[in-house]
Amino acid sequence: MSATRTLADFVAEAPAGVASPRAIEVLSRAVLDLAGCVVAGADEPAGRLAADYAVASGAPGAAALLGAGRGRLSPALAGMANGTAGHALDFDDIGIGVGHVSVAILPGVLALAEHVGADGAAFLDALVLGYELASRLTSMYPDTRLGPYAAGYHKPGVYAALGGAAACGRLLGLNADGIASALGIAASQAGGLRANFGTMTKPLHAGVANRTAVESALLAASGFTASTEILEQRFGWHDVICRGEGDLDGIVAGLGDGFAVEEGLVFKAYPCCGANHHAISALLGLLNDEGVDAADVDSVDVEIEARNLSEVLVYDWPRSPLEGKFCLAYNVAAALADRAVTVDTFTDAALERLTAHRDRIHVHPVTHLPQHGARVAVNLTDGRTLNREQLTLRGSLADPMSTEELVTKFRGCVAGHLADRRLAPDGVEDFLSRVTTLEKQPDLRSLTEPLLG
Repeated sequence: MSATRTLADFVAEAPAGVASPRAIEVLSRAVLDLAGCVVAGADEPAGRLAADYAVASGAPGAAALLGAGRGRLSPALAGMANGTAGHALDFDDIGIGVGHVSVAILPGVLALAEHVGADGAAFLDALVLGYELASRLTSMYPDTRLGPYAAGYHKPGVYAALGGAAACGRLLGLNADGIASALGIAASQAGGLRANFGTMTKPLHAGVANRTAVESALLAASGFTASTEILEQRFGWHDVICRGEGDLDGIVAGLGDGFAVEEGLVFKAYPCCGANHHAISALLGLLNDEGVDAADVDSVDVEIEARNLSEVLVYDWPRSPLEGKFCLAYNVAAALADRAVTVDTFTDAALERLTAHRDRIHVHPVTHLPQHGARVAVNLTDGRTLNREQLTLRGSLADPMSTEELVTKFRGCVAGHLADRRLAPDGVEDFLSRVTTLEKQPDLRSLTEPLLG
């Protein structure tokens, strides 16, 4: 049997309750974290413009626009708008080889769950299966920066869009033929180019992945046809998007022997590209532990894996706040000058102010550090040099954030909406109560209602 059909059969025939207690724990934390990111991102220009477009393009529906104060829309448009808002700050989780996995799958599945009236258990089962399919597509390569990513594709549009389509098909109760058709439709919309890193279109990649997932499943449910062997067929997904590289047969090995999401996800402490985070943490830790002020620092040298600089952190110095999220020197300058990297780091005012520190930061690409690591040397005005190597992060699989930390992050993300009374304190507490018992929720609209804004 082909890889497409094997995966489609697995998604369609997996029993109810496939979400293990561990999977439920991980996904509940993902919903909590992403909800805060969406609400906060709804105030970002990309989030506002995506919501404006969605409202202007569609009629009212069942799916919530979180934090936007715009009510409910059709699932495809709500998924697009929430996905874009959720990635606007680059504060959302990453993991299981897919990169920004939750923001590129969860909003569409949530929107469709609201649309069809699915309960929390069915929603979680669909997410487990969608995350699994997306993760398996990345498993063809020993390094997930190979394949489509090396060719210039952003992962949400080539992996998560298909995982989301499978998850949405599962929610609609599609059989294996229907799931395979949904994958065929989604694969023809695969895309998202890394040249758009540092612009509003980067978060739009997540929005489009969600819209693609919902539309593909709904079209397949209506009888719309597509190749049902899209992964392996000539001129199909593997042939074109992956350029025929990687072991396609290997993506079905061990299918059903546990699920990728059970390994956990990486939750971010800073609202910027994750490739910055080890250097930020190293510098902040060193300054705090040694009691060093910015005025005591002459310069900072930062070493980071060369590919992170050439392929992800591509700006020597940003021309806009969004480019700042992909500039290592800028984030290190913020950590030095402000002893923090926050949402306010990525504003026009901060960019103008931090430019004064540009010449104090020296970035060095190296090959002796791993992808997830950095080394900083803080050169003091008294002639001393302080060094730190950072190979782990709070929020990573090796040092996971606690639920209390994620709740604190969520509260920070919604603070602006609480301050101007777009959200009610009781509603926020209601959401926090419900998200801890997702598997017991009879519907998802009661979960999203307090966060409409």
